[in-house]
Amino acid sequence: MIQLKQVAAANFHYKRYSLDYFLDSVTRIGIEHIELWASGPHFHLDYYSPQDVQNLKRKMKERGLKVICLTPEQSVYPISISHPDPEYRKKSVEFFCRHIEMASFLECSQMLVTTGLAYLDVDETETWKWCRESLGEICRTAEKEGVYLPVEAFTSYSTHVFNSAEHISRMINEVGSSNLKGLADTDVMAVTGKDSIHDFIRELGDNLTYVHFVDGSPGGHLVPGEGNLPLEEALQALNESGYKGYLGLELLDRRYVLDPEKAMRDSLAWFEKRLG
Repeated sequence: MIQLKQVAAANFHYKRYSLDYFLDSVTRIGIEHIELWASGPHFHLDYYSPQDVQNLKRKMKERGLKVICLTPEQSVYPISISHPDPEYRKKSVEFFCRHIEMASFLECSQMLVTTGLAYLDVDETETWKWCRESLGEICRTAEKEGVYLPVEAFTSYSTHVFNSAEHISRMINEVGSSNLKGLADTDVMAVTGKDSIHDFIRELGDNLTYVHFVDGSPGGHLVPGEGNLPLEEALQALNESGYKGYLGLELLDRRYVLDPEKAMRDSLAWFEKRLG
């Protein structure tokens, strides 16, 4: 059975507060596991010295916090492993490899990967090939560092490379690395309308290693209970499948940025009523 300790906080909606505030906040709430969004203003690697990273690691250890997924900002930054320009892809691969090494240093076993934007006026077969080649390169670093890579499907507004569980499953098979895994996002799947959590469980099986468990209207990435998604059904399905991964609270709606701790407390209260 899924336990409350499998719920992971994330710092996305804490961006108007310092990273120290986020660490103190989740400690106050009693959450021990975090997904660390690696972006400005909190943790943009280009602005962090080795000593800064060492200090961050120390702060998390002092609070008893463990990073269970490192998520580099890759949606609005110039990152795309499916871009036609080989130099662009090369830089994107290097970006992910640097973050894999950082995940390893932080004793974090997972780093989230997405395809990046892909042009609609470029042949989809070529786009898929570039993405597969890039993931193969990234996986070599992941294998060396012992880090797993859950890849996420997005809506077609973000990319048309991965929009379904079947896309993820097919790419895992084609890349052929045991470090390439899959991520399910309850709100994204509702927006795309292509899959349910049952489809992700069936398609990915043990390769489903992380779930962004959030509500939506659909859309919004809301606190569980504030939207209209069938989250109790999703939780039951994950329970019945024997899911052992974490449930990440990727709260993105701007309504939460002024009082992020309340949103986190409200989320935890929803789970406390339903988990042991």
